[in-house]
Amino acid sequence: MLSRSLLVCCARQSAQGPFVRQLASQAGKAGAKAAGNAKETATAKGETRPARPALLLERSRAPKTQTTYKKPFAPRKQYLFGEYDRQFGASAAVVVVQHHNLSGADQLELRKQLKLEAQGARLMVVRPKMFKAVVRSTRFANMEALFSGPTAIVYWDAPPADAVAAVGQVLGIARSVRKLVVMGAKFGDSLVLNPAMASGFVRLPPIDQLRAQVVGAIESPAGSLVSLLNRVPQRLVGVLKQRADGEGQAE
Repeated sequence: MLSRSLLVCCARQSAQGPFVRQLASQAGKAGAKAAGNAKETATAKGETRPARPALLLERSRAPKTQTTYKKPFAPRKQYLFGEYDRQFGASAAVVVVQHHNLSGADQLELRKQLKLEAQGARLMVVRPKMFKAVVRSTRFANMEALFSGPTAIVYWDAPPADAVAAVGQVLGIARSVRKLVVMGAKFGDSLVLNPAMASGFVRLPPIDQLRAQVVGAIESPAGSLVSLLNRVPQRLVGVLKQRADGEGQAE
């Protein structure tokens, strides 16, 4: 009885063997086809993906595109790099600040205050290491040291009516918020300022007043020289007249 059952079991396994192998073969083919379709889809997506916008900051050396392990940076990191470059390069001025224990409510209130009181200024919390990579090999490379610890930047999407006054308003707001520390600022395309220089820069008089002062400083010595030259002939005429009068009286 046992031998008969064993024979029946062996017969069943022998009969099912080709069917099982056929199913496994079909499953393998379907898996390979699905993998190929996924690869083609990914390739198509890569071809239709819009190109990353050109970087605004001029660099002496092209930025890295791969990690230390020769792998491309994650899409999020690439996006952040391009966004930081765009905001830093396009803004008329950028103020770098450190924030300490700034809650979400504090950030919201600070953003409102900057927008209303600093000509539409905006606040962006940034990754310090990423921003160091953005300014590296640019004319702002000496600002790398400013990006340390919890860092944020204040920038403007549209040029403010008076950029100098706008930076001064940001510095005033930062002084009133104990959780903010101003690290430095950049103004225009090349001017980099530390906190003391930034405070002195915003206290400068308007450009028209400075021009008037320069013109006045130039005209003042010239006017003095003209007055002196006019007085010399007058004195000479007076001396000659006195001498002539003296000689006439002597005769």
